[in-house]
Amino acid sequence: MKHIQVFLNKHGYGLKEDGILGPVTLAAAREYVVKKCNSMGIQVPAKGIVWVRTDERLTNTFDDFAVVFNKSVAQMVFGCTTTAGKYYIQNPVTVGGITGTAVAKKQVAKSSHRFVTSPNWKSLWTGAPYFQQVRPIEIYRDGNKDEKIDTEIQTKGLYGINFHKAGLGSFIDNWSAGCFVAPKPVWIQICSYFTNGEEIDLILI
Repeated sequence: MKHIQVFLNKHGYGLKEDGILGPVTLAAAREYVVKKCNSMGIQVPAKGIVWVRTDERLTNTFDDFAVVFNKSVAQMVFGCTTTAGKYYIQNPVTVGGITGTAVAKKQVAKSSHRFVTSPNWKSLWTGAPYFQQVRPIEIYRDGNKDEKIDTEIQTKGLYGINFHKAGLGSFIDNWSAGCFVAPKPVWIQICSYFTNGEEIDLILI
């Protein structure tokens, strides 16, 4: 996940770009997130996830990142995507008469997602714990397939924009139609911080 260090270095952090997400990278990511949230008037959660969209392109890769907070302490930083994969970019769905790939707008949506888990993961959607969207969020509908985020069409509602695991590969493909996803191994680690039924805010900066 070298892209996280590359992004942070563009904002003044002198990180070694080795893709190792150790304590130094975590500290830099936390500082960036806190400063960015403060500048936007956003409160960093005592417990939750802050998602960082690194560009306005739809690349089909895990080119964004996020920081997990627990007890007001940054616990981990991980690579992810906050945009859909190539399949749904090229095959946008139609909802409410609007055809376009769902792209979450940068926002704070209070208690928008509820953590869902079970002793039997095979019974769960995608076969692993996930965060289910339970309150409205704002999205764009991007239908021109140019792989750039377009902001002309905005709607708000319940769209099934969940947070969940992806597969083991380097590409998003059909793992996301607008959901926020991370590779399976890191996703399992993220889930260890949460308990069934907990609600967190969507914080996307």
